[in-house]
Order: sequence, then C-alpha cells, then structure tokens
Amino acid sequence: MIFDIQTKIDLKFIKNFTKLNKLKILDLGCGIGVWNKKDIEKKFIQKIILYDNNKKLIKKLKKKYKEKKVKIIFDLNKIINKENFNLVIISSVIQYIGKEKLKKLIDKITKNINIKKENFYIFILDIPRFPRMIEFFLLPLFDFKRFLFVSSLFLNKDYKKINYHIYNNNDLSYLEKKFLVTKIKNLLRLKILRYSLVLKLKI
Repeated sequence: MIFDIQTKIDLKFIKNFTKLNKLKILDLGCGIGVWNKKDIEKKFIQKIILYDNNKKLIKKLKKKYKEKKVKIIFDLNKIINKENFNLVIISSVIQYIGKEKLKKLIDKITKNINIKKENFYIFILDIPRFPRMIEFFLLPLFDFKRFLFVSSLFLNKDYKKINYHIYNNNDLSYLEKKFLVTKIKNLLRLKILRYSLVLKLKI
C-alpha cells in the first residue's frame, strides 16, 4: 500500500475532551489500520468501524483484526443507515479529499444520526499547515523518519497521481453552521507542522 506507515491516535485526549463514556468509532479513511490490540481492549471502546475507499485493503484488515469490537465495512451507505456511532475520526486524509467532496461527505455522515446530538463528534486529524513541498523541506527538522517515508512517496507513480489539497481557515468556515469547531494540537505526530479540528454537532 502507498500509505503503509504506522501511527497512533491520542485516545486519552479524545475521551477527556468529549467526556464520552463509551466510544463508538467510525474510522473514515482507515488505511492499513492504526488500532493496536491494547487500544481495542480498552473498556471505553465499544466498537470501531473501519471504512476506506480502497477495497484492496479489506483482505489485509480482516487478517489484521480478529477482535469482535472491530467491524470492517467498506459500504458507507450501509454504515450510515445501519450502524450507530458517536465519534468519527478522519485521520491523515483531508489533504487528499477535494473541498466540495469533504463537505458532501460530512453532510452525508451527519444526515441520519440516531443519537443525541450533544454526544456526536468528528475529529479531523493531521491537517497540513503548509503546501506539500514546503512541508517536505521542513520535515527533517521535526520528524526525520517521516521525512524518509515521504521521500519514498514522491518516487511512487500512484502517489504522484493523487491530488493534494490545502485547507485555509475560510475553506472550512461552512462547518460553523452545523458544528462547534475547536482547533487543537495535532493528535498524531508533527505537532508543529499540522493541527487537528474537533467538530461537535450543535443542538
């Protein structure tokens, strides 16, 4: 896979921020899967739904995750219509989603929410502050291991075909109509070069 890199999400921060006793997570754009056994077994994790556009990942994810808490469903309509979740995590993918497509995606996943609105959150993680090449030249100063990984991406023909989008504050201002938006530290690596957003659905 192109994005074959391991990372870890700060679940403790998410739980403390949301004050949710039970997390029912939809990992939107799950990739190869960032969830380790220790995290899955935490009592406050009720379930994790994995979804990605790349159906080639299904076989790999089924081999990796045998836990009952983890559901691998690559049909977004089925997830929205049949699954119950109170936390959506969009991690390290916003830069590969067009701005209009992101808006439609968020509208879609919030259309039929069957839980109390005050208990629904979306965490958008790992949002780049700078254009791709500027970040690339800054990377060695902050994360040399990731710099080497990104260097290999630039040599990948499939990666070169992927569009890269930068989101300014104005590009995401529409979110404030439906959500309370909080800008926070990045919950993955690259604390300085990237940031995260928390969207809490308004009552």
